[in-house]
Amino acid sequence: MKKILFWIVLIVGTGALLGSCAKKDESTDAAAGNVAGTGTTASGSLGATGVSGTFYKSWYGGEPSGGCVDNSSAISAYSYPSDTKSFKQTWIVTGTSTVTESSVTYSDATCSTVTSYFNKMLKDYTVGSDLTGLTAGSSPAKPTTASKISSVPYKYALMANTTATIAFFLSNYETNVESGIELLVVEENPTTEYGLGTTATVSGSTYLYLDSNISSADNVTDWSSRASTYWQ
Repeated sequence: MKKILFWIVLIVGTGALLGSCAKKDESTDAAAGNVAGTGTTASGSLGATGVSGTFYKSWYGGEPSGGCVDNSSAISAYSYPSDTKSFKQTWIVTGTSTVTESSVTYSDATCSTVTSYFNKMLKDYTVGSDLTGLTAGSSPAKPTTASKISSVPYKYALMANTTATIAFFLSNYETNVESGIELLVVEENPTTEYGLGTTATVSGSTYLYLDSNISSADNVTDWSSRASTYWQ
């Protein structure tokens, strides 16, 4: 499990979040009704922001149906397992101060047959003061004003059910995953991470611009190169 960070960085694009998994408690539990696993049920709205529901990660500004990305370049960029034909990356509000960042891979191009998932669950999600004069950048451009955010990653849920995804998890997480059985990893010593986030309306869609885990201290001043765009 020492390499659990590897896929977190690739999926979320937010940099290193944790220390060694040797300090985490692990337990297994059968994956239940929600095919995307523990922590992926949308509920309520986030604090006073009114932000709610599920947001889908955009690939170069696209809004694929249901968030399903079957672009081979995107699959390659995220270094997904070799049998991946499509994927979904989502940001889900699960309560007034909880959020889940989820990545699910599929064996077909229409996101119908799940081969693996990795869910990062965050608590104490707080939206703070605004920062102005930010760098907009491109692909796509980001707002020049955004709110400081902080959260605590405290639990992870992962599942693999094919030869390729099980081998991938073993290689990158250094753990054996039993096919089709969800593995829950709970942080023993969770720490706060800081970043930026904001929403905007773009061509009728609600966009979420998110840059999680820029720093382990409250000293964020601008978007990083890992900032992501989601849509709803």
